[in-house]
Amino acid sequence: MSDLLTWSPIRLGRWFGTTIKVHITLILFIGSLLLGAAFQHSTTSFGFRMGQALAWIALFLLALAIHEAAHLLTAWLTDVDLEEVHLWPLGSLAGPTNPPRGTNYMLAVLAGPFASGTTALFAAAVLGFGWDAQFAWNPFSREADIGAPWINGTTKAEAMTAPWLVGWFGYVNYLIFLANLLPALPFDAGRLFRWFLANTSVGVSRDSMVAPWTARSTAAVLFVIGAARLLLYQRLDGLTIILLAVLIELVVRSESRVLEDGGYFDDGVFGYDFSEGYTSLESSAAKVRPYRESALKRWRRRRSDQRRQRRIMQEIAEERRMDEILDKLYREGRAALTEEENRFLVRVSARFRNRQNSRD
Repeated sequence: MSDLLTWSPIRLGRWFGTTIKVHITLILFIGSLLLGAAFQHSTTSFGFRMGQALAWIALFLLALAIHEAAHLLTAWLTDVDLEEVHLWPLGSLAGPTNPPRGTNYMLAVLAGPFASGTTALFAAAVLGFGWDAQFAWNPFSREADIGAPWINGTTKAEAMTAPWLVGWFGYVNYLIFLANLLPALPFDAGRLFRWFLANTSVGVSRDSMVAPWTARSTAAVLFVIGAARLLLYQRLDGLTIILLAVLIELVVRSESRVLEDGGYFDDGVFGYDFSEGYTSLESSAAKVRPYRESALKRWRRRRSDQRRQRRIMQEIAEERRMDEILDKLYREGRAALTEEENRFLVRVSARFRNRQNSRD
């Protein structure tokens, strides 16, 4: 695992010139759905529960594919180079990057939420005209089958029926659309906000802390909402919202480390922006993206540093204690030493002799 944000063990090839990988969170999410259906206490049969879970997963993966395909197709048509995609349950899980200049990147970012929102509206229209059913617009509803539409405004659509499939497909697209409106990475609105800061003359440099603190405020609001859902209403979706807040905070910390270490690599192949000609070489200097340790390597390095620091402090304390005992031994003799002082003297002396022998 090189990094939590890029741990994608499954590669799906290249879509419209961009590498697609499946992030570990998507694998765990699908696995948890299947396990939940398998061990759910219900009056329905095991086969029906698993069929319902598989149908929902198929609808969810189709909605996710529509969202990402819109990003990639627009980028391909407008000649924009995108970072490789790490599919997770709400789109592409990517860390902080320096957004390219130009409006084409903005169009590529907007294409995903536009496709998801349009699909949700289309599903709502099909439900209304086809079955006189009402789309589930409230993402914070306390209903059991939250994404199933209401038939004639009185009853929920039965599982695995056509209205249920259309309703849930639209509802999943609707959730992906809403989530990507959050102004924080790894969501699309967070990418768009960073593009705005980097490409408009608002007096804010691209390496400022405006975007990270906006994301951190978003995470705080999500945490409060999730805690209220979990504690006041005993809804497990509150835990999901809290986990989203934690994810945003992790990405913010990753971004803050990049900014503290010198910022992103500037535009252009060699670190210069050639959009204004070669005169940009006079006013800009190349900033090389610093090497970033993985989370596992940072944890191991910190543990090693802490162990070394503890060992040094222990040796200093033992040397001080040894000086006190030797001084007492010189002044009062061996008989004046306590049993604990004798044991300490023997132990540290043996350790010192072993250290000397290993050096020789």
